[in-house]
Amino acid sequence: MTEEAVKIVEQLRRSNRVTFRSLAGDAENTLVVVARFLALLELYREGVLRFEQVIALGELHITWVGGAEGEIEVSDEFDVPVVVVEDETNGDQNV
Repeated sequence: MTEEAVKIVEQLRRSNRVTFRSLAGDAENTLVVVARFLALLELYREGVLRFEQVIALGELHITWVGGAEGEIEVSDEFDVPVVVVEDETNGDQNV
């Protein structure tokens, strides 16, 4: 999640305001989308961004309110390695 937080901070500092859709647009899989969302929650808790959603279930807008430079402290409590195990009976992957 820390790696995703760094990407989010860089993008928000460049753009100042983005949608969650644009932040998650290049995610390789669902786990990356979840990691980015958790990173956003951590950054919100740190007070460096603001959320706006005009209508329920509408587009989520994120605005950067933190500094233009400097390091942002993000918890690494969710940074655990993901182990993918193949099911030998049918070739499925399990996380």
